[in-house]
Amino acid sequence: MPLLAFSQEVKVGYIDAEQIMMAMPEIAGIEKQMSEYNAQNSKYMQEMETEIKNEEAKYEQMKANATATMKADQEAKIQTLYQRYQTTLRTIQQDAQQKQATLLKPVQDRLVKAIETVGSKNNFLFILDKNTMLYKSAKAVDVTGMM
Repeated sequence: MPLLAFSQEVKVGYIDAEQIMMAMPEIAGIEKQMSEYNAQNSKYMQEMETEIKNEEAKYEQMKANATATMKADQEAKIQTLYQRYQTTLRTIQQDAQQKQATLLKPVQDRLVKAIETVGSKNNFLFILDKNTMLYKSAKAVDVTGMM
């Protein structure tokens, strides 16, 4: 008996999720917001880099005439700046990923809803993303245009 269940035609569709998402009007606004966010953070990181370079230059100028304590203090200051830079960079990268995920969530939810609607209306057993498929039969249907 189980063989009869498999003898029915399995209807599989696929989409280009990236193409669909890029066509959604909200994406331009999200890209703009992320670009502004990244530009602001890039400026801040450049300011930190300049501060580090200035302290390194100060160290190079003073090291010939400085005491061991003065050198150690300046080296510690530079090390602290490097550590702050690395911590800030990681935080900014994590925040950017979180911000992008938050901004994209409603768009992704709309896409999932559209996929469910098309799949349900057209009796598809599966709808896959073409960018993650390893093999596609000629019987698979591109439903990107139905979204």
